[in-house]
Formats: sequence, C-alpha cells, structure tokens
Amino acid sequence: MPGVPSSRGCESCRKSKKKCDQRQPCSRCIRMELPCEGGGKQRYQFKSVRVIPKVKEQVRWNLNSISQAPCNQLATRFIRTLDISDIRFDISFYGLFLKDIPRRLGESAVLDAAAQALVSSHPLLHPLRNKEVPRDALVLFGKSLRALRECLDNPVEVRSPHTLCAVYLISICQAWLGKYEEQSASHGTAIAHLLRIVDIPRYKSGFERDLIVTLSVPVILDGICNPRVQMAPSFWDNVMALIQEGSATAPDGIPRPTTTLLSLSKFPKYLHHPHAHFPEIAKTYIKLREDAQNIYPYLDQLTEPAGLSSPVLGQRSRHRAAYTVITALALLLNTILRALDSENVMLAQESTFFCERIINEAKLASSYRPLGAAYVVPCLVVALGTAEDPQQRARIEATLTDYQTDFQGFEWRELATWLRAVFQSHRTREPLISRNLEDIFAFEVQGACMTQLQAIFGLCLYSNCNKIKPL
Repeated sequence: MPGVPSSRGCESCRKSKKKCDQRQPCSRCIRMELPCEGGGKQRYQFKSVRVIPKVKEQVRWNLNSISQAPCNQLATRFIRTLDISDIRFDISFYGLFLKDIPRRLGESAVLDAAAQALVSSHPLLHPLRNKEVPRDALVLFGKSLRALRECLDNPVEVRSPHTLCAVYLISICQAWLGKYEEQSASHGTAIAHLLRIVDIPRYKSGFERDLIVTLSVPVILDGICNPRVQMAPSFWDNVMALIQEGSATAPDGIPRPTTTLLSLSKFPKYLHHPHAHFPEIAKTYIKLREDAQNIYPYLDQLTEPAGLSSPVLGQRSRHRAAYTVITALALLLNTILRALDSENVMLAQESTFFCERIINEAKLASSYRPLGAAYVVPCLVVALGTAEDPQQRARIEATLTDYQTDFQGFEWRELATWLRAVFQSHRTREPLISRNLEDIFAFEVQGACMTQLQAIFGLCLYSNCNKIKPL
C-alpha cells in the first residue's frame, strides 16, 4: 500500500539498513551482540496533509423582494387604528380586548375579514370627510359578511371566540357605514345565540373574558326591548365566574359603579314583570341613586385638559360616562316604581332631576362625538321615554335628534315611544306583553347601530372588567 513501510525487521537492522531474518533475536543482532527489538511488527507512516476546502458560491437574498404577509399588513393597519388617541375616534371605547386582535390575525378567516372592514371604515367617522362611502369600504364589508356566512355553517368555527368577535366588529362597521335593512335580524339576537353555544368555562384568557363581558350587555339591553332574548341562569353563573371581584374604589379615589352584570341582567324582568319584583327593584334603585350621588361631586371638581388626545381627558370622560349611564339606569327603575306608586311625589321629583342631569351631560360630552360620546344616545332614549314635563321632553328630543346624526339608520324616538307605552301598561295594569310567546308585543331593535351603542353603554360600567363588589 503506498505510504506504508513494508519492512518488518528489528530496530537495529532497520537503522543500519541491513536485511533482518526476523528471528527472535535475529542472527545479526546475536553476532553483533545488539539488543533485538521490534522484529516482525507492521509499521505505519503518518503524513501531514493540508486540505483546501472548495469555496462555495454564496447565496445572496434580496430582502427588498420579500413581500410582507397579508395578515402582517392588516395587523399593522389595525395597530395604527388602535393608536389613535383622539377621544372622538378612539376605538378602545368598544372594548379593551380590541388590543389583542392584531396577534390573532391570520388564525381565522372571518376575523381577518371583519378587521379589514373595520380599519377601512374607521376614516369615515371624521366629520370633514365626504359622507359618500368609498367603494373599497363597501367591498370589504361585503367580504366580511360572506366570510361570516361561511363560518356560521361550520360547526367548529361557529363556537370560536374569533367568530363572536367578528360579529361584533361587523356590527360596528355596519353602524359606521350606515348600512341597515329594515327586515334584518337583531344583532343582539345573533350574539345571544352565539353566546349560548360557546363553551364559556373554557375561556381563560383576558381577550375571551373581556369579549364575553362586553357582549353580555347588548344581550341584556336587547332583552329589555325583546323578552325573547333571554339567557339561562347558568349562562350568568359562567359569566360571573369569569369576573374577578375586587375593590369598588379605584386608585384615583373616584368611586366606581357597584352594579354587577348579574344585577343588570335582571333589568328585563324588572321592566316586564315589575309587580313580582317590587322590593328588589326598590333596593336596586336606591343603590344606583347612591352610586350617582357618590360619583357626581368628583366630576364637578375635575378640570379637563384642552387636548382631545390627553390620557387624562380619556380617563375623566369615562368617569362622566359611568355617571350618565348610572343615572339612566336609575331613571329607568324610577319610572317603573312610579308606575306602581303614582302618588309618590319624591320619585317624580327625582325623575325630573335625573332627566336634567342626562341633558347636561349630553351637552358636556358633545365635543367628544362621535365615539367619545356614543354612550349618550341610549341614555337620551331612556330620558325621552320617561320624562313627563313637556318642555323637558322637547329639549331631550332636540338633543337626541342632534346626536342621531352620528349614527344614522335607526329611529330612536320609536324606542322611546315603546318604553313609554310599557310604563303606561303597568300604570293601567293592562299588559302589553302576553305570556304566550307567539303573541308577544316586543320591540326588536333592527340592525347594528343599537348593538354597538349598547356595548359602549355597558363598558362605561365595566371598563375594568367589572372588578367591583356585588350589588
């Protein structure tokens, strides 16, 4: 073998370069009287070899040629919309869980389509923009509806929180676009159906928890208008299990509402069956009245900064929103109690006072329209449906007419008229609503406008995921 020595002679013979007979010891070593070592052994010769690696051609990537994934582009646009801090256009009023949507994009086709429609429609809120809806926004809205229809046919996807979130985003987008159909089904009814079939005990993340709490309020308020929209007691048990109870007083020292979702869920039966729940209604009314009285002195002392993007202004406006919503809920129960006790002068005076407060708060919030004052509309509807003084009622109607231009497509006066008829039925003890579900006289709120305003209405009470003491 090349490079391998063939000699097996002893060391002495090899050094002298003499032939060795390979005996032990060999004859030469005996004759020369030399030590005979290493005879018969195979020897190896090791050589240093320098390996020169073959230079491979480097692959150069043109990073500019890599296109960004569509879901990343959408997430970027959604984050930019979330970053808008101007109180008039701040979409955080629709729920704190919106901030978790960008990281979920790309996981659900219907959520992606709904988010795309939302960010495309948001610029339409600006009062200086042309009121004509761009074709692109309508196309994206149509795509979101098609994606939703396909999702609702999927038995797995229909139970996903992403589907529930998409329905909410689509209802918001529809309200902004002003696209309503007189015969369209109530969004509250659709949301109630989805809430019934989702597995709420499995929901553990903040996104899912806040989503459920946010959408529970439109279901409750829809149930006030439509007794067919009712949730089982087990649903409210599961929802309350999601909610952490904590202190009712915030670090800023301003008291918080003490009305829980469970308490609010009883309002539909208070309105439709007041005689059976009179003591409970009176107790809840007193608590709401105390909440309003505790919060109002702090609001009077607040000096609001001039900047519409100020975080302090956003926080303070939410306090005023909570006060206005509490006042509207108290006014609703006040009118029920007056219907059952028409001789109570104190209740009549408090009703006038509450209506006046709602008018004043509507004027103060007007500069924060549309989103920063969206909670005002449901409060004005309650005031219009309960006010007794003709002059006061005319002022409420004028204010509501002005606010109605923000979200067109629904006649709020019709809802106020319906409320007034319900209260009158309790006074005369001639029920408008029959126990036979097929013969119910119910006011079903059509379209999406009411759904998004109901959600904002509720978030004024539960903006911190209802970390409050129970009523």
